[in-house]
Amino acid sequence: MLKARVDRHKCIGAGNCITITTTAFDWVEGEYSKAEVLEVETVEEEQLREAALSCPTQAIVVEEVDELLPWQLRGKSAPTRVQKTFMFTDIVKSTNLVEALGDEAWQALLRWHDETLRAQFATHRGEEVVATGDGFFVAFESPDQALACAVAIQRQLADHRKTAGFAPQVRIGLHAAGATQVGRNFTGKGVHEASRIAGLAEGGEIVASRDTAAGGRFPISEPRTVEVRGIAAPIDVVSVQWK
Repeated sequence: MLKARVDRHKCIGAGNCITITTTAFDWVEGEYSKAEVLEVETVEEEQLREAALSCPTQAIVVEEVDELLPWQLRGKSAPTRVQKTFMFTDIVKSTNLVEALGDEAWQALLRWHDETLRAQFATHRGEEVVATGDGFFVAFESPDQALACAVAIQRQLADHRKTAGFAPQVRIGLHAAGATQVGRNFTGKGVHEASRIAGLAEGGEIVASRDTAAGGRFPISEPRTVEVRGIAAPIDVVSVQWK
């Protein structure tokens, strides 16, 4: 029988393990960016494997590793190293919005948000990796594509606020890095760094690693050096000006 555990330090709430296996994983009470294991016995082995594979930071650890290597899963390709620019987006203070709007209005807003951002991903050739509930994890072939997409998103949200009166505040993080790709999923240090960089942004802000934004066509702030949780080396980041 398969067993699973969640490495809390790696879990960033960016996978779709909960939507794949609703009875096996759930959010930790009081800390909704962390998942925990419930009853894996209620899940088919293939579903559990899919949930583990869906985690971009490899936070889900499944026992009996010799049977669970990703490249041994049916229909999965062998892992390869790739160079991508990763984007994480997130609606700021989404819990407060749910409380203020109510479930029905929140779902309508979320549908509009998802459609709006996905249209921009498609326009700028971004590959949606996972939807995180109120945000996205997206991969681009180049920093230019990712930067243009991030700027287009913020500008469209700002325009909607002017014409319709409201649009959610979205923060965006960008980071160009190497990663391991298995199927449509990406894992590795670069993914961790991209997620942490996104966490530095405020609503309506685009934060990118310095090298990702340097030389692009959008103005950037002076770089600042930050230390982020789980990453030993400091990271130089900038804010991308989109207005």
